[in-house]
Amino acid sequence: MRVLVLGVAFTDIKGFPFGKYDPVGTNRGSVKLTHGGVARNVAEDLARLGAKVVFPLPVDETPLGHDMKARLEEAGVDMTQAISIPEGGSGMWLAVFNERGELAGSISKMPDVSPIHDKLLRDGEKLFASCDAVVAEFDTSCEIAQKTVELALKHRKDLYCIVGNMSVMLSKKELLRQTRCVILNEIEAGKLFETKLTGLLPSDVQTLVWAAGKQLGLKAMIVTMGPRGAVYADYETGDSGIVPPEQCDVVDTTGAGDAFFSAAVMALSGGLDIARACHLGTKVAARVISISESACPEGCSELFGG
Repeated sequence: MRVLVLGVAFTDIKGFPFGKYDPVGTNRGSVKLTHGGVARNVAEDLARLGAKVVFPLPVDETPLGHDMKARLEEAGVDMTQAISIPEGGSGMWLAVFNERGELAGSISKMPDVSPIHDKLLRDGEKLFASCDAVVAEFDTSCEIAQKTVELALKHRKDLYCIVGNMSVMLSKKELLRQTRCVILNEIEAGKLFETKLTGLLPSDVQTLVWAAGKQLGLKAMIVTMGPRGAVYADYETGDSGIVPPEQCDVVDTTGAGDAFFSAAVMALSGGLDIARACHLGTKVAARVISISESACPEGCSELFGG
C-alpha cells in the first residue's frame, strides 16, 4: 500500500522529572530531544507498519533538519519529495511531563506551511495519482485542506485526516464528510460535537458518537478514550462497538494517538472492518506508550502480516 502523507514536523524537547513533578518549583530530571509532530509521527509509524510512505515534508537546512530526514529515510519513508526550506522554518515543541509520564505543559513554535500548498499546486496531480490512500493534516491551513479534498475526490483516493490544533477542522466540518474515517480522542471529539465526553462511560460515549457523527454526515468514526479504551461507529454499515484498552506499563504517552491512527488507517486501507482497525490501533498504541520514543517500535508490522 502506497500512502501519501501531508503535514509538518516538529523537533520535540521533552523533560521528565526524577521524582514527583512540582509545577511551580525546580524539578531535577532528564531532558530529551526527539523528532515529533503528528504528521511526521504518522509517516514513520505507517512506514514501520509496512506501508510505502511518500512524505513531501518541509525540512530546513540545519543539522536538526538533516537528522530528521535521515531518520525518516531509515524507517523506510520516501523523502525524495521533501521540500527544502530556510533555517527557522520548521516547528519546535517544548513539553514537560509529570512522574506518571503524562503531559503537564507545553509550548509550540509553529512551522511555515506555505511550501506544502505550493507543492500541491505544482505536483499535487502526480502525487495523488500515484498513491493508494492519503493522510493529511488539515489544520495546516484551510487552503491546504480544501486542495487536499479536491485532489482526493478527483483521483478517488481514500482520505484520512490527521488532527492538529483543530482550527481548520472546526471551521470546515463539511470537509470531514469526504474522509474515509474520522479518528479523534475524546477531548477532540468533544470539541467537534460541542459537548463533553471525558468522564462518560464508554457506552454513553458510543451512543453519543453514533448520533452526533451521523448528524454530521460522517462515513465512519473512532474515538479513543485512553485507559477506557475506544469506541467506533461505521455509519454506512451500521456497525458500532467498544474496544477495551491494552494493559501496558506507561513510560511516555507522546505519540500514542498517532500510533493508533496509523494502525487504524493501515487496517482500513487494507480492507479490514472498523472493529478490527480499532483493535489493532489499541495494540500498537500500547506498544508506543511502553517506550520513550514517539513512534512504533520494531515488531509492530507483524500485526499486519509484515
